Amino acid sequence: MMATPCRSAPVLGATLKAGESAEYQLGDGRRAYLVAALGSVEVNGVRLAERDGAAIEKERVLRVEALEDAEIVLVDVT
Repeated sequence: MMATPCRSAPVLGATLKAGESAEYQLGDGRRAYLVAALGSVEVNGVRLAERDGAAIEKERVLRVEALEDAEIVLVDVT
């Protein structure tokens, strides 16, 4: 079964080298699901190991810091 992309839930990805960081702003009432696909990261102070996921709500800005070389996937949902 093939999923159809939804415009109201953008999917983003990033590759970060160890020590690099990225920020993402969530709109009002938005939530996110973030997965550390490769490597470990810290998201707003919470550590995620490789293949860990985090359901995020009530945050306006997500700050992701790579603790080692990492790849992340973020889904921004309502």
